[in-house]
Amino acid sequence: MNTNLLAIIVAFYLSKFNKEGLNNLGFKNDADAFETTANVLGVKKNYVKFRRDEFDPIHPWRKGWQRPMDSRIIKSIEALQDIEEPDLRDIVMKILHDNNYRYSDEVKKIASLFSEEKSEKVAIGKFILRAPTGRAAEDFFIKYFSESKKPIEGNLIDCRDLGVGYDFRIEAHDEIFFVEVKGLSDFSGGVLFTSKEWIVAQNEGDNFFLCVISNISEIPEVLFIQNPAKKLKPKKNIYTTIQISWSVTEKQLTLLND
Repeated sequence: MNTNLLAIIVAFYLSKFNKEGLNNLGFKNDADAFETTANVLGVKKNYVKFRRDEFDPIHPWRKGWQRPMDSRIIKSIEALQDIEEPDLRDIVMKILHDNNYRYSDEVKKIASLFSEEKSEKVAIGKFILRAPTGRAAEDFFIKYFSESKKPIEGNLIDCRDLGVGYDFRIEAHDEIFFVEVKGLSDFSGGVLFTSKEWIVAQNEGDNFFLCVISNISEIPEVLFIQNPAKKLKPKKNIYTTIQISWSVTEKQLTLLND
């Protein structure tokens, strides 16, 4: 097993959950985490630290390395970012404390999602991940809407945690409008739609607004695109992400029913 890939998983956890993550894993501080991980996996201490630093730009704790991201780092973010903290912690704990797990099919499947021979660099500002940058843009939009009433005046309803394919709903007289907010850390870059977001954009047409907030970390600028499904031509991307579920066999259910 490529232990560098295992170190990337640990580094992602350390970056995303910061001090809480250190405490959950039983580390005293960053140095303790880097050294222990390095000793267990047989990698250099700085390798763990540098991978942690590469993830930092998408998390709110540190600025990290503001430089192009290795495509393997991007793929690992896509694979790991939606795993709940307890589940990801369980994976990391087993990587650090269970030698058999480090060679198991489970961890090999996880690592295979971002292992590749060819490595490319992608500028941080050239794409958007589902990360605190997006949350900052959404929070900015709430304030912006209350002051400007744009893109359309009405009653703003926060739908971010509902998983409905848009961030906000605006109830205006007899019509309902939908707003999806995307944030850019710089002045330029593209945006990513989830499949659900793009389907809603297609279905709602002129009642759907894409709100792009650029330069979110400095002086934000706001752009509204009404009916983006008509005006934009996105490229379809298929990502493989990690989803954790627990299955119970029919045999177990039958035994309980006897």
